[in-house]
Amino acid sequence: MKRIGLAVMAVGLVGLVAPDVQANRCLVQDDPAGRSLRLGGAGGGAPEARLWVASYPLMPAGSVVVENVQGDIEIEGWDRAEVQVAVIKKPGGPEANPDDVHIDVESHDRRLVLRTVYPGQSADPVRVDFRLRVPRQVRLERLRTVDGSIKVKQIEGSVDARTLNGNIEQLEVSGSVVARAINGNIAVSLRALPDSSGPVDLDTVNGHLLLSLPSGANADLQLSTVAGHVDSRYTFTVSDVPGDTTWRTRLGRGGTIVRLRTIRGDIRVTENEELL
Repeated sequence: MKRIGLAVMAVGLVGLVAPDVQANRCLVQDDPAGRSLRLGGAGGGAPEARLWVASYPLMPAGSVVVENVQGDIEIEGWDRAEVQVAVIKKPGGPEANPDDVHIDVESHDRRLVLRTVYPGQSADPVRVDFRLRVPRQVRLERLRTVDGSIKVKQIEGSVDARTLNGNIEQLEVSGSVVARAINGNIAVSLRALPDSSGPVDLDTVNGHLLLSLPSGANADLQLSTVAGHVDSRYTFTVSDVPGDTTWRTRLGRGGTIVRLRTIRGDIRVTENEELL
């Protein structure tokens, strides 16, 4: 990996850092290579946050994996054959030590894997937020977090994003989409549908679903909610089979299977221009 000077790297990544961390000033350079920074705490002896930054080459058709536990994942596509990473580690209490939490990295020309590694049991958790810029055509093979939200923007490859507690938002994407949550809302805006072999699958237990389709889409829609409502301009048929709550319709010639499922939540399906 090519190393970047501390000052240049800090300026280039300011847009990736969460607003509350941007407001803090860098106090200490932890790593002489300029990859890890200590950020000011809230004062009064409060633990300091850590900012870790790096850059890895990646082919445009490569894949990215991010496995997190407590914290958000935000990814945006850009026109470079590299991945720019900013990781913010924030202590959740006076006993939490961000230095105890490490990021395990596996970097290859066609695949990048980032994993949050915790040392073990801790009374006060450390929150870890990922901010990435990736090639637009990349496959986001596996985005996972337990307690946090996932946001993806301007990606043309496939996306598989899952969280236990948090929202999932995918804006201006055009590959196959898998988005699953237990407690959280899911909102997806598609610039284009994947081909018939690529699924669009949105699934939550406690939360609402919003899907915005490109105009003139050719797709087969299957919607299901147990304790919620369906809001859409399209005309659906409802199964008369007891226990089957699926609403179905074919758009255009059909083809791409689009499934939306929630237990306790509403479903809204619209076209992109309706959101303007």
